[in-house]
Amino acid sequence: MTSSALDRLAGKWHGWKPAMALLFAAFVAGCGGGGYGGGGSGGMAVYTAPNITMQPASATVGAGQTATFMVVAVGSGTLSYQWMKNSIDITGATGASYTTPPVSSADNNAQFAVKVSNAYGSILSNHAILTVM
Repeated sequence: MTSSALDRLAGKWHGWKPAMALLFAAFVAGCGGGGYGGGGSGGMAVYTAPNITMQPASATVGAGQTATFMVVAVGSGTLSYQWMKNSIDITGATGASYTTPPVSSADNNAQFAVKVSNAYGSILSNHAILTVM
């Protein structure tokens, strides 16, 4: 796109600078010319950091039982998980769910959370509280 074309494009949107118009023009071109992802075979890849769509829920179990916590997350590429108990990483707890070993009264009120990561960022879940009866 020439600089005069950028100036005309920028002028259509009051106060837009030519650089902003160029970014918009690149977006439209990447969408196949349709402007909203329609028309043409082109497309812009969008890469996103993880987002948690279902937080871990608190659990109540009896002494000697196990508790399972799970998270649902979305994001680009491969997601990795690291579960924590009372803010300390749990060795080997690297899946979308975590099952505790049999719990005791010493585990009452423990807080469980998970850090979900990918190449574009990471997010920490809310804490789920374990209640041991």
